[in-house]
Amino acid sequence: MTESPRQRATVRERFDAFVQPTLNGLPNRRVVLVPLGVLLGLLIVLVGLGITGSSTGYLNQFVSTAPDDRAIVGSPQSIRSDEWFVQSTWAVSQEEQGLPVRNESFPGGMDATVQHDLPALDWSLVLRPHLWGFLFLPLDNAMALKWWLPGFSLIAAVYLFSVTMLPRRPVTSTFLALGFFFAPFFQWWYLTITLFPPAWALLLMSTVVWLVRGASRTGQITMVALTAYGAAAVGTTIYAPFIIAATWPALAFVLGFVFTRDSMPGASLRDRLWRLRWLAAAAVAAVAVLGVWLATRWETIESFTSTVYPGERLQPVGDSSLTDFHSLMAGVFSRGLEGQNGVPLGGNASEASTFLLPGLFLVVPFIWLIVRRLRAKNGVDWLAVALLGVGVLFAAYMFVPGWDALSHLLLLDRTTPGRLRMGFGILSLVMMVVVAARIDELKKFDRGRIVPIWVPIGATALAFGSTALVAAWLYSVGSPLVTIWTWVPVFLLVLACVAAFSIGRPLAGATAFLVASVFCGATVNPIYRGVYDLNETDLVAAMERIDRGGEATWVGIGETPIPTVALVESGLHSYNGFQSSPSDEMWEQIDPDGDVEYVWNRLANVSWSAGTGAPSPTNPAPDQIHMTFDSCDAFAQENVDLVLSESPLQQDCVQLVETVREGPSTYRIYEVLPN
Repeated sequence: MTESPRQRATVRERFDAFVQPTLNGLPNRRVVLVPLGVLLGLLIVLVGLGITGSSTGYLNQFVSTAPDDRAIVGSPQSIRSDEWFVQSTWAVSQEEQGLPVRNESFPGGMDATVQHDLPALDWSLVLRPHLWGFLFLPLDNAMALKWWLPGFSLIAAVYLFSVTMLPRRPVTSTFLALGFFFAPFFQWWYLTITLFPPAWALLLMSTVVWLVRGASRTGQITMVALTAYGAAAVGTTIYAPFIIAATWPALAFVLGFVFTRDSMPGASLRDRLWRLRWLAAAAVAAVAVLGVWLATRWETIESFTSTVYPGERLQPVGDSSLTDFHSLMAGVFSRGLEGQNGVPLGGNASEASTFLLPGLFLVVPFIWLIVRRLRAKNGVDWLAVALLGVGVLFAAYMFVPGWDALSHLLLLDRTTPGRLRMGFGILSLVMMVVVAARIDELKKFDRGRIVPIWVPIGATALAFGSTALVAAWLYSVGSPLVTIWTWVPVFLLVLACVAAFSIGRPLAGATAFLVASVFCGATVNPIYRGVYDLNETDLVAAMERIDRGGEATWVGIGETPIPTVALVESGLHSYNGFQSSPSDEMWEQIDPDGDVEYVWNRLANVSWSAGTGAPSPTNPAPDQIHMTFDSCDAFAQENVDLVLSESPLQQDCVQLVETVREGPSTYRIYEVLPN
């Protein structure tokens, strides 16, 4: 039975009443709180079930012949080692040690409050809400909160920004928020350092709109408080490349919105600036809190920034190649990244990942809107100008050399072309929302065809041409990515998205954007129950039994991650693990004269193999330190008590203590004997 015109009209009237904006043009309370409440409910369910997207299940193949019963859907991604090998492993180690401020796995310990996004019983945990679960939840549920809260914060921030600009379009805003979350870049780089900066940037933009347009006192206080808290929280991630990439589009929006005359009709520029006074005060407070955090762990931060890798890297401007351009614009080819390990768009799937960027092609309607406004003598649309300006700034940073001094002043040289993709992704999203808002404003006064036909044609032509260039290049280098034809429907969806936003049909555009993003990014990470914890294995049980009451020091030897992960997660003292910055005590024992400091003074994984003589550090990769172990050498004799090895250790100064069979693998535990 179909609805009658009268019934359809009634449904429409009810929806219009539900989304009716406030008198100052902001979304009403229902439009803001109902979708965010649903999102919160979903978060509670996922945390309660202990569901994550972790790839720690990658370890199962090494210690079990049975399928991983924690895996629900999908497969772990080995390239996501920042998550499964580094962050999750150290988080389990923290849990085992009782959340110490200084993790004592390495000789000399490691500050657990700066790198690796770790829970620790320190006041700064207040600034890391995704880690609060470690205080009162079981490990699996705490890991679920750690996994989902940053991502859900991003969804919430995008929704809030979009519905702030488009208060009558909660469905469009929901689709945009979900589509942005499923961007291949975020899914392949799913970490707090990639999710919190854009979430904060979009929250800042929303807060400025609420303040300028005169939200209720409760709304203003809430938004200002959240923005200030978010600023301090993002600052503690300390990863400048992503923070800078996210901040520039936000600054462009803020300046453009405040300086555009009709952002708040009837208010002068002075009035608009005055309405931001509480945000400025909150910014001072956030900077003060962050300053205290930095001052109280400055030694750790200074140690990290003085490393050989990554150190305090500065990127020269105009240093990007044609490959960097292709990688930036290759979002429609994201479905094939896993099979090709990102090649030729990057060194691996994560480095090759990018965004679908339909908003960048809306430069055509942006220019049309700017010119139309000038012709109507309504003043300059500084918001549109500022957004286009930051796009030009980003492009110049990548491809125009010769202005390094200015780039340094603007802090751009502290990011990289690959990390700057986040800035382009945020800019694309904001341009989509702003175009939709501007055309909606025009429709209030003209119900006919608003946008001339050449505008959507020009925008879609740009989108078509950009992808055609990337496809031609991939074909010329013989990449299979161009022959994985699943990119074609994604490409058509992006074209549809660009065309729909260009003519003022944002719901259709957002729908196309969501479908394309889900197709490209939703299957990257598995659906997993909790975290794969090696403390539940017979191997770690044997290690803990043999360990001398927590006083022994270990070295792990092997070709797989298991010796290192087992030692770190168990919390036993060892020379294995991913170091955020070198421990002075540890490296004085290994290299007392500092002869090879350039090899070990870096953020890197420390691993070992059997050898002869003193430890000989080498760098198989910039973030890898590989060393040789000789049980009869002075270093081992003075500092090492026990050895965990995947292979028989043919050395005179060790004695086999126990052999442990774990699934397909056999592990041997040796005691170091006097020479």
